[in-house]
Amino acid sequence: MKTKLVVALLAFGMLTGALMAAAPARGIAQIAVDPPRYSPGNYVPGELMRFTISIAGGDPRTYDVVVVWDDGATRTDYSGNQFNNMTIPNPQTSITLNFNIPDVNDLTPMPDGDWYFIEVHDALYIENGAGPTIDLFRFSIRTWTMSLETDRGRYLPGDTVTILWSVNLIRDGSLAPNGDGQLWVNDIPTGNALISPNPHVFTGSSGQRVFQLLGTIPTNRFILAQAWFNDTRSNAERFVFSTTNAPIDGLRMIVNVAAATYEPGGIVTVDVSAKVTDFPPNPGNPGAAGVEVDIAVTDQSTGQMVPNYGVLNLLTDSHGNLRHVFQLNTSILDGTSFLVRADGVANNAVTAFATDTFVVNSRAGMTIVLSFDKSQYLSGDTVRMTVGVSGSSGPFTFTYEARDASPGGGLLNRLTATSNVYTYTIPTTPTPFDGPILFAATADDGQGNRRSDSRTFTVLLGILVVNLDRSEYNDGDTITATYSLTRNPAVLANPTYYYEIFDTSGILVRSGAATGTSVVYQVPPVASSSYQFRITATEAGRALSGSSTALLVSGVLLSIGFDRPSYNPGETMRITYSLTPRGRTALPSNFVFLVAMPGAPGKVVQTTQSSGEFTYTVPGGMNAGAQFVTVQEMNTSAYTVESVTIGQTNPLWADVGGIPAIVVVLGLFVALLFILTILMWRRTMGGVIPRAPGEKPPMAKHAPPASAQPGPAPMTVTCKACSAPIEITTSKRPIEVMCPSCGETQMVQ
Repeated sequence: MKTKLVVALLAFGMLTGALMAAAPARGIAQIAVDPPRYSPGNYVPGELMRFTISIAGGDPRTYDVVVVWDDGATRTDYSGNQFNNMTIPNPQTSITLNFNIPDVNDLTPMPDGDWYFIEVHDALYIENGAGPTIDLFRFSIRTWTMSLETDRGRYLPGDTVTILWSVNLIRDGSLAPNGDGQLWVNDIPTGNALISPNPHVFTGSSGQRVFQLLGTIPTNRFILAQAWFNDTRSNAERFVFSTTNAPIDGLRMIVNVAAATYEPGGIVTVDVSAKVTDFPPNPGNPGAAGVEVDIAVTDQSTGQMVPNYGVLNLLTDSHGNLRHVFQLNTSILDGTSFLVRADGVANNAVTAFATDTFVVNSRAGMTIVLSFDKSQYLSGDTVRMTVGVSGSSGPFTFTYEARDASPGGGLLNRLTATSNVYTYTIPTTPTPFDGPILFAATADDGQGNRRSDSRTFTVLLGILVVNLDRSEYNDGDTITATYSLTRNPAVLANPTYYYEIFDTSGILVRSGAATGTSVVYQVPPVASSSYQFRITATEAGRALSGSSTALLVSGVLLSIGFDRPSYNPGETMRITYSLTPRGRTALPSNFVFLVAMPGAPGKVVQTTQSSGEFTYTVPGGMNAGAQFVTVQEMNTSAYTVESVTIGQTNPLWADVGGIPAIVVVLGLFVALLFILTILMWRRTMGGVIPRAPGEKPPMAKHAPPASAQPGPAPMTVTCKACSAPIEITTSKRPIEVMCPSCGETQMVQ
C-alpha cells in the first residue's frame, strides 16, 4: 500500500512538471467544449465531442487542431490530419468541429485516462510537428462506473457483512463484460485484513463477498472496502475504482412503556428497540436485527420480579424492534410502581440494557377533553375554555395557562381553580396581541392521577373582507371592490386603508389610499388575465390585509343534446355538440372528444368541426335507470355531464330505418284521419245538386210534421232536415228514427 502511494506521488510530480513546461501560449483563438452527454465529468468511447474555436477581429483564421494523450512522458496523437488547416470563414468569428471518440472495438481505441487534450495550434503545426500551443482543453475518458456498497450502514461485532459490487457501462447502464477485479477489505485505523485472502479476486462485473466480523473486534473501528476492475490483468485499457466504508459500533437499547399509568388488570404494552450506536440511542439510529432480548418486570415496592409479566429469548425484527404485551393482575394496590428492563445480546458478543417504569392506579383511565366557544379568535376577544374529565369522580383541581406560542414567547396567564371553566381576554393593551397563542389545562383528581391537554390558535388583529362585484371581466369593464373590517373596537380604531391591484405577473398596476368602502378599477382595453385586489388596513404600526381576485372571461363552453331521452342497452345515441369560446379564447384546429358512461368503456372521437354530431353505443348490461353521460374535449378541457334514462324504453322510440317509430306511427295516424275526413265530406255532400253560376241557394222551408201513412209496412216518412225518405219497418209508435242520409234523428208519432 505504501509503495503504491509513493509511486503515485512521484508520477503526479512528473506530470505536474511536464504540464508546467508545456503551458499554452497566451492564446489568440479560444476553445470551448460542449459538456459530456453521458457522464458529468467524463467522456465515453463512441461519444461525439463537439467543440468551438472562436477568434477576435484581426486574428488569424486558419489553425491546426489535434486531439492527443499527453501525461508528460508519453504523447499520442489520435486525430492525425483530421483538423489540419481549419479555416474560420469571413465574417464568422467561430467554427464548430466534431471529434468521435473511438469505440472500444475500434482498431485504435482511446484507453480510459485523464490526460487527454484538445489543442489549438497555428496553421503549420501538423505539417512541422512543432510550434506553440494557442489554447487547450483537458478531458477524461471513462468506460465504466462501479457501485460498491455494504448491505448495512453500521455493524455490530460478530455481524455478517455483505459487500456488493456492480460494474456498468456509463453509456447505457448495461453490465460490463467479464474482466479482472480485486476487492480489499480492511479495518480502519489498524489496516488489519477482514477477509481472507485479501484481496478477493473476481472476474464477474457484478457479485458479492460475504464475511463475518470477529466478536472481539473493537467498536471504534471502520470497515474499509476498496475494489478495482480492469478489462485485463495487465496493460488494461478500461478500468474503474470504487471505495466504501461502514462503522463498527456498539449495541444500545431503548425501552418505552406505552403509558405512564395503568389500571389494575390493564394491558401493558412495551416497545423495545435495539440500536447500533456508540452514543445515547435515539429512534433515528440504525436498528440491530436478530438481537436476543430478555424482558423482566419488577414490583418496586417489594423488589421482586413478577414471572408472568416478563419473557425470555425474544428476537428483534429486521429493523431492530419488538413489542411485548402482558396483562396486570386485578388485585394490585394503587400506587404500585413497576420497573421494566430489557437486556439485549447480539451475536453472543455485545450486550446492552435499558429500563422504563409505570405506575398502577385505579384511576388510570382518566381522560381530559378541552372545548372552546370559538374556532378562531381576534385580538380583544374573550376565550372561554371548558374542561371535561372522565374516568375519575374527583374532586378536581384545575391548572390553566395561556402562553404566547411564537418563538421566544412566554407565559401570559396562569390560574389554579376548582371550576372547569376558564376565561381569558386576549389583550389589546399596551399593544394588541396577534399570532399563535396556546391554552393548556391540567386536571388533578388528588388520587395520583393528572391529565393535561392543550390547543393552539392563531389570533388575528381583525378580518378584512374584500368582495368583487364580478368574478369575470372583459376588456374595458369596470370592477368594484368593496371591503369591510371586523375587529375589536380597541384594535385599529381609526385605520387608514390602502389598495393595491396586481396583474397576473404580480406587477402592481394601481395603488393608493382607499376611501369609503369601495375601490373602482377600469380594466384597460388590453386586460391582464387576472387582477388581484388587496386592501390593507393600518394604524399605529399594526396592519392586516384581505384580497380577492377576478379573472378574464375565458375558456370554452361545451353543450350537448341527445336524439331522445332514453335508450336500451345496445342502442346507439346520437349526440349533438357545440363548442363556444369565451372572451379571448380561440378554438384549436382539431378537437378530441372523450365520451363515457360510469363503469363503461369510453369512446374517442376526433374531428375538425366545433359543432356537429357523433354517436355512442350504450354497452350491453348497463344498469337501468338514470345514468350520466360525460363528454370532454381534450384540447380545450371543456367538459359537460348530462343524464339519460337506460332501460324501460317505450317501443315507440325504437328506430325504423333511422326514424323513431313514434314519428312513423303519428304520420300514419294523421294520414288515416285525412282519408276519413274526405270520405265523410263526400257522403254528406252526395244529395246536393250543383247550382248554376250566380244562382242563389233556395230559401230553407220547414218540413211539415212527419205522419204515418196508411198502407202496408214498411212505411216511409220524410226527413225534416234533408227531405230524404226514411223507411220504417215497425208499427210501434211513437218511435225515434235516424236519417240514413244526414244522420239527423226525429220522432215519428
